[in-house]
Amino acid sequence: MGSSSWVLLSSRLPREPSRLRLAVWRRLKRLGAVLLHDAVWVLPADAQTREAFEWLAEEIEERGGTVWMWEAESLSPEQDGQVVELFRREADARYGELGNSARAIRDATLRGRRRGARAPAPTPALLAQALRQLRGLERALRLERRRDYFRAAGRAAAAAEVSAAIADLQARRTSLRDEGAARALGD
Repeated sequence: MGSSSWVLLSSRLPREPSRLRLAVWRRLKRLGAVLLHDAVWVLPADAQTREAFEWLAEEIEERGGTVWMWEAESLSPEQDGQVVELFRREADARYGELGNSARAIRDATLRGRRRGARAPAPTPALLAQALRQLRGLERALRLERRRDYFRAAGRAAAAAEVSAAIADLQARRTSLRDEGAARALGD
């Protein structure tokens, strides 16, 4: 791996209001930036990431904060590797959460469990609600792909987990429809 170019941002924010600190942190996480050291955030340098940091820097300064933003190249391939691995670890953790959420939604819906007691089979309304939640996870997965700058290994597993959960619930919904149609014909 050759030397990579990085865009870095460090900021100092006013203590009050504290919601500004939280808003900046959320924005950095949404961009996929990783905390390199203390208050130094990093992204791979390209036109899009530079612009994103510039907008954030402008917002911070408008609210009374100070910002330092610069571009740098790693001093060694080892440093590049460490930074890339940091990006991949964070992306893998986010992908893992998405996969776990999809599995939990599917399992809870198909088991039909409520507060530890066995409930009847899932209703069409419950299946529809769970499918909406899984579609939301599909959107979250698409957003995650945009900030997965180094193609983390967990990407494929999370996508497979979300797709499998949707397929399972759609199959169960079709089965319920078929059972309902059969009962209607039997009456």
